[in-house]
Amino acid sequence: MLRRPSSQGQQGKACAARKALRAAIAMGSRIWRKILTPKLGMVAAVVIAFAVGAYLTGTLLNSSARASHIAPDAAPVGRHAVKSNHESSSKSKHGLHQKQTHKHKSKAKPTPKRPKPTPKTEPTPTPSSPGHSSPTSPAPSSPPNSPSPKPVTSVIAGSVSCNFGPDTWSGDASKVGYSVQETQSSNGHLSSFAVVLNANKGNTEVVGYPSDQCLTYSGLPKTLTSNFDVAPPANSSGLDYEYAYDIWLTTAAAASSNNWSNDLELMIWTYVHGQVPAGSVVGSLSDGSKVWVAGDSTTGTVSVVLPSNKTAGSVDIASIISQLKSMGHITSADTGILDVEYGIEAPYGGGQTFKVNGFSVTAG
Repeated sequence: MLRRPSSQGQQGKACAARKALRAAIAMGSRIWRKILTPKLGMVAAVVIAFAVGAYLTGTLLNSSARASHIAPDAAPVGRHAVKSNHESSSKSKHGLHQKQTHKHKSKAKPTPKRPKPTPKTEPTPTPSSPGHSSPTSPAPSSPPNSPSPKPVTSVIAGSVSCNFGPDTWSGDASKVGYSVQETQSSNGHLSSFAVVLNANKGNTEVVGYPSDQCLTYSGLPKTLTSNFDVAPPANSSGLDYEYAYDIWLTTAAAASSNNWSNDLELMIWTYVHGQVPAGSVVGSLSDGSKVWVAGDSTTGTVSVVLPSNKTAGSVDIASIISQLKSMGHITSADTGILDVEYGIEAPYGGGQTFKVNGFSVTAG
């Protein structure tokens, strides 16, 4: 008869099996710790390094992209800043140089002008002997420069060269709407000009003197004469003007050195319409011309008004100066002459044309 094992034996076997299982698990744990754990640590380290690298790379790429989007907008700001600095510096420079207010003087001093060059004449080519070459058509020649028109007048040329100048006090002229439009001029020993003059209607201030200016810069000559031929506007109604000489006297030394510091102004009025000289009447010359004086006899103005208007004639300037010296209106110290001028003072010319058909000065 077979014997069945007892319960105690079975329990022992189970206990032994459990112990063997525990030993196997313990051994497996030791093997895991010694073999597998370091490898997993390395794998984890690689994974972490890769993740960190990817993060850093992404950050740098994003920063670069943002910088590239910002740069185009930043550059114009820099250019505008430079422009604004330049503009502010320009404004500050303009602020340092304020325009000066023009102070009105009795008359502006003329400046010498260089005469216009005489056009050169080309030599006439000598014809060559005929040859066997084929004939060619001559090249068209350019038209010669047209010279300044000569004055149409009976006035003869003088010994002093004269040049036209508008002679305008621009600061004062703009206030009264004064303008000079030159329509013709011819310079030299026989000069002429024509101008259109205008200003605000009712103006009575002299702010210009378009004239022929004949610079001398010398001692007073023994003889000094002048000839003129003028054409005032055909209709002078409402206009205010005069044709007159303007002569500047000083000492011979000052005149020779072009010194305008202490000079006397001598005017000789040949044609008057609506104008009155400055100062007051102090006497008459031998031909009946009225003498007006404004200021002193050193740096003032002496005006001689002919007995009647003349559109053409001759004036003995040396004789007039001599008579004024004997009357005490020009000092004996005035032995020099800076220049002789002849032109028009027109506070209101009404847009009309004023002509000097011919003018000359002769000194001897």
